[in-house]
Amino acid sequence: MYKVTKTLLVCLLMALPIGNVTAATPSPAMLEQFKKLPRAEQERLARQYGYQLPTSAGNSATADMPQEVERLQQPGKLREQTERFKDKPQQVERFGLKLFDAEISTFAPVSNQPVPDSYILGADDQLLLQLFGKQNDTFTLVVARDGNVNLPDIGPVSVAGLTFNKANELIVERIRSANIGLNAAVSMGQLRTINIFVAGEAKYPGVYAVSALTSVTQALFVAGGVSDIGSLREIEVKRAGKTVAQFDLYDLLLRGDSRNDVHLKHGDVLFIPPVKALAEVRGEVKRPAIYEVKPNDTLANLLSMAGGAKANGYISAAVLERFNESRLRDFRNIDLTKVADSSLSAKAGDVLRIAASSQRVENQLVLAGAVARPGFYAWREGYKVTDIVRSLWSDLLLSADLHYAIIVRQINSAGDIDVIQFNLAEALDNPSSQHNIVLKPRDSIMVFHHGDQFYQREKLNQHVRETILEKLEWPPEQRWLIGDLASSAFAKLQETEPEPAVQQPREEDEPVLFMTEPERQALLQSTLQGILESLLTDNEALQLSVHFNRQELLYPVLQKLRQQARINDNLRIVTIGGDVKVPGEYPLAANSRVTDLIAAAGGLNDSAYFNRAELSRSSSGNAELNGVSINHQAIDLAAVFGGEAENIALQSRDRLNIFATPDWTTNREVILAGEVRFPGIYKMRQGERLSDVIQRAGGLTDNAFAFGAIFTRKQIQEKEATQVAKLLEQLKSDIATRALSSEQAQASPQDSMFMLNELAKIKPVGRLVINLEQIVAQNPLYDMVVENGDMLHVPRYNRAITVVGEVQHAGSHRYDGSLDVRDYLNLAGGFRKRADNERVYIVRADGSVALPSTSRFSLRRSTLVQPGDTIVVPVDTEYKDSLTLWGQVTQIFYQSAIALAALNSF
Repeated sequence: MYKVTKTLLVCLLMALPIGNVTAATPSPAMLEQFKKLPRAEQERLARQYGYQLPTSAGNSATADMPQEVERLQQPGKLREQTERFKDKPQQVERFGLKLFDAEISTFAPVSNQPVPDSYILGADDQLLLQLFGKQNDTFTLVVARDGNVNLPDIGPVSVAGLTFNKANELIVERIRSANIGLNAAVSMGQLRTINIFVAGEAKYPGVYAVSALTSVTQALFVAGGVSDIGSLREIEVKRAGKTVAQFDLYDLLLRGDSRNDVHLKHGDVLFIPPVKALAEVRGEVKRPAIYEVKPNDTLANLLSMAGGAKANGYISAAVLERFNESRLRDFRNIDLTKVADSSLSAKAGDVLRIAASSQRVENQLVLAGAVARPGFYAWREGYKVTDIVRSLWSDLLLSADLHYAIIVRQINSAGDIDVIQFNLAEALDNPSSQHNIVLKPRDSIMVFHHGDQFYQREKLNQHVRETILEKLEWPPEQRWLIGDLASSAFAKLQETEPEPAVQQPREEDEPVLFMTEPERQALLQSTLQGILESLLTDNEALQLSVHFNRQELLYPVLQKLRQQARINDNLRIVTIGGDVKVPGEYPLAANSRVTDLIAAAGGLNDSAYFNRAELSRSSSGNAELNGVSINHQAIDLAAVFGGEAENIALQSRDRLNIFATPDWTTNREVILAGEVRFPGIYKMRQGERLSDVIQRAGGLTDNAFAFGAIFTRKQIQEKEATQVAKLLEQLKSDIATRALSSEQAQASPQDSMFMLNELAKIKPVGRLVINLEQIVAQNPLYDMVVENGDMLHVPRYNRAITVVGEVQHAGSHRYDGSLDVRDYLNLAGGFRKRADNERVYIVRADGSVALPSTSRFSLRRSTLVQPGDTIVVPVDTEYKDSLTLWGQVTQIFYQSAIALAALNSF
């Protein structure tokens, strides 16, 4: 039977090295054929041809070719696993089946694994015998089919049916007794191969040739594991038609118990029956899956199979889904903390759902707003406000408003809230006062900044910016994410009827490269609204509360009060407007009064009118006014704060209006400059006149030119600016009209627009023509009340006459009372060719304008030239010559400046 093999062996042996001579290297095929021969046959052929096989240290005959691990991966198994999980939706898996999905070579039976002493020898097992003492040699003993092994120089010894330990003792004793001075050691060589049957619901049922030391679990790996409907807990080992062992794989997987993982024998049948009952565990457990249950398994056992509940698993309110007697699914509430419920038997088709516990903490307090450490704190019986906010310096920010703080308290199981207002300064200074309120579980303490302040606003805007960018799959252009994002978004939230953002439908995978303005506003608004709504429940949002101002911090409280308003529970929101630091809506606190609402608004402004305020209150019952009537009540705030008048209790929807002091300003100043005794800035009282201010300044000096005084006022300057803007718009329209007409213009539209832009740079003076001489004399017809920002400039006495415009030589001349307008024009060289001698006018030193009575300058006495006058000769607009445009524009600029300086009040 070894004819072909012998031929290959001869070739192989001829290729082995002999002494220092090395023959040709044997091919891999020859080595494979040689390795397949039994060890005894290899030694016999080697001795026959005079060659010695290579041995390990100590001339051991056990140095066979390296034995490889038997791979358990079935053909095509990796391909099946890939196809199974490819594009497969996530679903609940059956516990234990994944154990056989991976290729685990280290768990497979191997041919050179350690052999226990209890191993029973059989045919084809190999024993390695090593002799030492007076003779050193190594032999391989093969158990023959008759159960004997041939000991060297001794003969056959029967070892079949003996354990390895007994056979070892027997062989060693025989050799010692037969040879004096000779000792022996026995070890196990290659094991025999046995055939086993894997039947039932195995992945690959059939007959397998495996090592004699193969256990139940190893056989399952060889067969590819259990099928989808096979049982993991009732695996049977049948031998000669009888069940000799039962194996529950859950003992190994859940408890690491392998006591029943017995070794198989030749001809054993490993039978895997179909699974009988499956139950599922869902929710907050450590290992949600489908589990196989036995008749004696309870719900507690089922929960234990799932690894138990997570830390947030609420086992007191579990839900059991079970088929009833009508084969319809039914629900049952289960409290697994009770023995009666946890001891219920688990049945086929059961679904045990463990829900998560509530995110709310039972005994907690919330501290938010202008505090050093916002967050969640523990509640204890008897805790007061000062147990949480202990110190002004260590627990509060410097911007904290100590006169207004609130406690948001849940009052029923529906989650409705009540608001309690208190004075934080009083609570800290006097812990025994009524403001140091006893706290209850789930109270929220909110401390606000002074007025409308906020703290480190950029951190809030940065958080909003990062939140928005996380929502965008592809960040678009981000210039719109610059600035105070929170303020702009909150302004949108406060709108009573915000316009809905019209969003165009996008494809699911379409990157966001461009966002419209409505989309931007909607995204920004929803981001801020999400932060505000979770302000008192989410720790991350709570840490941001320090960056919100008063109205923003109150937003979630006001929203909750609006939601809980019902027919029998009026809207507990009041409004304050007028001259307070932060007007707006505020929660109606318990026993809140007028002074409490003023404190909630940050207090009164300095300009508030203490003698009168108005409280508007709506009441039902007036059918003529749609069932609602509004009553107005005047309140003397000075008397209320002084304890001389009633501090009225507030009701739902009340509105308190704080009036401002008429014409109130804390900075009324007028500037006196020039020829006054004591020039400077003077504060004035309400209704003070200009003559009074001049008198306080010591009056005018001897060199004062009262007729040429310049008086300017901001209000007049603003009116002049408005009129000049209208004039420029009209001129632009005229230029555009002429550019479209067929009439040829003297200047191009571009040059004309340049001229208008230069004219727009001239700033109005805001001069008011006054008669300072009569004002100083306190003539009530000329005197006037000064306003904030007024300025009076009194120049020195001016005896010069100025001639400007279209004359040969413009300049100033010494005043001579005997000269008239014609004389001064002659002193300037007379008219130029382009002068309009029909429209000559005089600008007086006081800013008024005088016109000559006729073109011949036969002037009346009222139009005589006076000291400080300016004679203006305008250009003839109808004159055309070869002058450059720039020369004309220069004259127009000069004349416009003089005209604007001489304008009267509009």
